[in-house]
Amino acid sequence: MEDKIEKHKERFTITQIVLIVMAKALGSCCGLEYLSEKTWVDKDELFVSLSRLAKRGIIERKWHKGRAGKERMYCLKYKEEIV
Repeated sequence: MEDKIEKHKERFTITQIVLIVMAKALGSCCGLEYLSEKTWVDKDELFVSLSRLAKRGIIERKWHKGRAGKERMYCLKYKEEIV
């Protein structure tokens, strides 16, 4: 999958690449580290894109408690929730 994203990186915007990676992720939820690793985008730019997507109502932000502590998760909303 990473090869496909790298191949099309010039064609798509950062927001589109983030949405593609999130759609393919388990449960359509990802952390900032995972998204940064899969998209090869700087964390600051990624955070701005995620904030804009949340403001537009396309994704939602949640806290996830894991073994390593709390982590912010970004999840795609389903079509019924957006409409």
